[in-house]
Amino acid sequence: MKYRIYVVDDDRHYARMLSYRLDKNANYHVKVFHSGEEVLKALGDKPDLLLLDIMMPGIDGIEVLRQVNTRYPEIPVIMVSAQGVIDTAVEAMKIGAYDYITKGQDDLVKLDSIVRNVLEKVSLEREVESLRTEVSEKYQVSGMIGDSPAMNNVYRMIQKATRGDLTVAIQGESGTGKELVAKAIHYASGRKRGPFVIVNCAAIPRDLMESEFFGHEKGSFTGAHARKIGKFEQADGGTIFLDEIGELDLDLQAKLLRALQEGELTRVGGSDTIEFNARVISATNKDVVTMIRSGNFREDLYYRLFQFPVPLPPLREREQDVLLLTNYIFREYIKAHQEFKGKKISLAAHRAIANHTWPGNVRELKSAVERAILMSDSQEISVADLMITDINTISPWADRMTLAEAAERSFTAPVSSGSQLESPSISTPLSDQSDDNPVMLEVGADGNDGIVSLEELKHRAVERSYRLCDGNVDRAAVQLGIGRATMYRLLKKYDIME
Repeated sequence: MKYRIYVVDDDRHYARMLSYRLDKNANYHVKVFHSGEEVLKALGDKPDLLLLDIMMPGIDGIEVLRQVNTRYPEIPVIMVSAQGVIDTAVEAMKIGAYDYITKGQDDLVKLDSIVRNVLEKVSLEREVESLRTEVSEKYQVSGMIGDSPAMNNVYRMIQKATRGDLTVAIQGESGTGKELVAKAIHYASGRKRGPFVIVNCAAIPRDLMESEFFGHEKGSFTGAHARKIGKFEQADGGTIFLDEIGELDLDLQAKLLRALQEGELTRVGGSDTIEFNARVISATNKDVVTMIRSGNFREDLYYRLFQFPVPLPPLREREQDVLLLTNYIFREYIKAHQEFKGKKISLAAHRAIANHTWPGNVRELKSAVERAILMSDSQEISVADLMITDINTISPWADRMTLAEAAERSFTAPVSSGSQLESPSISTPLSDQSDDNPVMLEVGADGNDGIVSLEELKHRAVERSYRLCDGNVDRAAVQLGIGRATMYRLLKKYDIME
C-alpha cells in the first residue's frame, strides 16, 4: 500500500525539492499544492500526511492546520518553517502539528526519519481501529448464534442493556456464553471504544483479590516490588466484567460495594483516593438469592450488581439452536484447519447431537464437534467419533441414509397391523402443538380398515416408545427423533408419565 503525502508550499522550487526527495521511496505517492485554498479543497480524499508551509499568502499554514484539526483530526501534519519563524512553528505544535522542520539543509536530512515515524504511527492507529472494529462486529448481537424463543429474549435484553449504564448481572450455567453476552453489551454500548477488562473471580487467590481489583502500592505487602494498577483503574472509561462474582468472600464484597457506591477506590497500602468510571457487568452460575439467605452474599451488593439481570438459558432449553450451533462450530473449525476440508457430519451424528442433553452447554458442544473432526478416520463424522455418552439407540442404517431419503422416510413412518407405530429409527419429528384440522390416516385396526387422527397416532407413538424404553425419557426421545424437552411436554400433555 502506498502512503499519500500532500506537500503544500508556495515556493515552487522548494516544493519540487521535497517532492523529489520523498518520491525516492517507492511506498510514497506525493502530490504538490501551492496554496492553502488549493489543499483545503482536496482534503476530502484524506491523505496520510500533510507537509505544510507556515508562511503562505492568502490562507496561511496555521489557519490550514486549524481547519485540518477541526475537519480531519486523523490527518497528521508536519509544519515547514523558514529559519526566522521558529516561534510560529512551536505555536503550530501547540495547536496540534505532529512535528516541524526548517528550510535548512540540516533539517531536510531529518525529513526521511520524521516522515517514517509519522507514517508508522498512522499505520499502527489504523491497525488498532481495524482490530477494534473487527472485535466489535464479532461480538455484536447479530453475530450470535441461535433463533430459539429463549435466545430471542436474550437478544432483546442485550439491546436494552446497551441503552444506559446500569450494572448488568448475567446468570446462567457454565458454558452458556456469559462472557460472550458481556462483550456483546460492551461493544454495542457507548463505551465500545473504551477497554473491556475481564476478572475471573474464581481463578484468583483470595489473598490477592483486593490487589487485583484495586491495585497496590510498592512495599504494601511481601512481594509488592512495584506499584500495580488494579483492574478497575484499567477499565476506566470502559467496562469491567466480573466473572463468577459468587466466589467473592464477604470482606471483599463490602469493599467492592463501597467502591461502586462512591465511584472511587484506594490501592492496597495507599492513602490516595482514585476516581474511576467503569461500567460493571458481572456473571455467575450460582443462585445468588439462596446465597443471600444462607449469609454468603451481601443483599446490598446484590441490589447494586443486579440492576439489570440477564438470564441465559441452558442448551437443553434451546433445542432448535443445537444444530445451528453445531454447523457454525464445524464450519469455523474447518475454515481454520483446511486439512480437514471435505469432511461432513453424518445424519446419525446430527441426530445424536440433537438428542444429547449437553449438560456442559455450548462449551461441551464445541469440544465434542472439534474432537470428532480430529477423531474421524473418514470424510464422514460418525456417532462414535462424537464420544458422547448418553446416546442409547441409533439406527445401524441411519449413517448410510441420505438426507433426502430421511426426509422421504419421515413422512412414511411404518405402521403395524395393530394400529400402533413401530419404534422407527428415524421418524416424523412430533410437534406438541394441537391441530385444529387433524390429518386423517387410513390404518388397519384389528383386521378392519378404519380412520384415526394424527393426534391419536402421536399419542400412541409417544406412549409406546416410553413403555418400550422402560420409562427412560432420553431413550424414548431418541427413538422418536425428537428433543428431550419436547418428549417431556408430550408425556405431560398425554398424561403418560407415571
